[in-house]
Amino acid sequence: MRKFSSILKNDEVMSIAIGKFDSMHLAHKAVLKYLDKNDIVLLIKTPQHLRGSILPYRKRENYTKRKIYFIDFEKIKNLSGKKFLKYIQTKLPNLRTIIVGDDFRFGKNRKYSAKNIPEISNLNVIIIPEIKIDGIAVHSSYIRKFILNGEINLANKLLGRFYSIEGNVISGQGIGKERLFPTFNINAGEYILPKDGVYASYTKIGKDVFKSTTFIGNRLSTNMSFAIETHIIDRVINDNPKKIEIFFVKRIRDNKKFQNLDSLKHQIMVDIECAKEILDSSFSNIEQL
Repeated sequence: MRKFSSILKNDEVMSIAIGKFDSMHLAHKAVLKYLDKNDIVLLIKTPQHLRGSILPYRKRENYTKRKIYFIDFEKIKNLSGKKFLKYIQTKLPNLRTIIVGDDFRFGKNRKYSAKNIPEISNLNVIIIPEIKIDGIAVHSSYIRKFILNGEINLANKLLGRFYSIEGNVISGQGIGKERLFPTFNINAGEYILPKDGVYASYTKIGKDVFKSTTFIGNRLSTNMSFAIETHIIDRVINDNPKKIEIFFVKRIRDNKKFQNLDSLKHQIMVDIECAKEILDSSFSNIEQL
């Protein structure tokens, strides 16, 4: 049974976690740990960021065993704090406790903070303190910035996992298999894409995970078209998958223009060797894929 739905009346729920949960990072996971078997996640559904999503809505249910209800932000943005909490209680009449992060705000114009919940309702609140990793606060805004800057290693630290994108496999130029190295090309338009360049990565095809190198950017050495393409290292994949997922481990280099395909092929060989070294040292984390 699907865990993701609009908020429904439920007499069994006594505790809920509220938030956008837009990346399911380490701080989000800390909030979710407080939920018991019959508790739920209440997700505030906001419009997609202009640059794309860190984690699309359809993927968020993979990060919790609890049922996820959602409320569209447009429906609640003009409600006062009291009316917002009352609306939730009409749906969840036996609700006793709300669990949120320390930066949670609610009510019209974000008037109220988490500590105000017991002041304007009969509900208890559990506030999860801010989490920092290497002195950096775990917030989606920082993760988004790191991804866009190509600082994937920092984004991964705050996420507590490898950042990944998933997409349908599409046709490429056809040059790779014949004259360079074979690649899978994907369309991953709903995701925030890392900065253009070459990355050490893992690629998941079905249930199998392979070491890979991934290129993002315009093909400066050929027809200038934009591509997201991944090469599976030291393996020949004869199947034609419809969809693959790419997990980014570390950025190797910038996108560059080469004078000819021989020069490009030589650089790809260097990239592959560099990726092998990076991925060998990260192999202990592969079970998370």
